[in-house]
Amino acid sequence: MDTKPVLKLTLDGATKVMNAVLKEALKRKKEISVAVVDAGGHLLAFSRMEDAELTTISIAENKARCSAFTAFPTGKLSRSGNERSDFHALAITLAAGTDKMVNMQGGLPIIVNGQCVGGVAVSGAGHSDGEIAQVGAALLGV
Repeated sequence: MDTKPVLKLTLDGATKVMNAVLKEALKRKKEISVAVVDAGGHLLAFSRMEDAELTTISIAENKARCSAFTAFPTGKLSRSGNERSDFHALAITLAAGTDKMVNMQGGLPIIVNGQCVGGVAVSGAGHSDGEIAQVGAALLGV
C-alpha cells in the first residue's frame, strides 16, 4: 500500500484545546501564552493573556512545533527516559534549530487514536507549563 489515511487537527479542535488551556491557566491565576499547531508544526490557534510576557509568544509556538515534530513532550528527557545534560540539550537544540527543538518542558503532542495530530504548548507559568498544557493535550482523546 502506498498511502494511508491520516487524522488532521481542525481549527475547531485546535480552538477547543486552546480554550481548555486558557481556562486552566485562569483557574491557576497564571498569565500565559498558548499555541496549538498541526502535525506539520503550522500554527492553528494562539492566544496570549493580557499580562503574559512578550517572550512567551515565540516560546509557546516553538514548544508546540517541537512536540508535534517529535510526537514527544518537550523537555530534557529523551525517549529512552534518560535526562540529557545541559550541554547535550543545548547541542541538540542548536543542531536542529531553535525553532524546531526546545528543551524546556511545556510542549505536548496531541495524540488521537495513536496518531500525532499536532502539539499544544504553554509558556509563562514556569514549572506549571506542562501541567497546564496537559489539559489541552488530553482533551481530544488518546
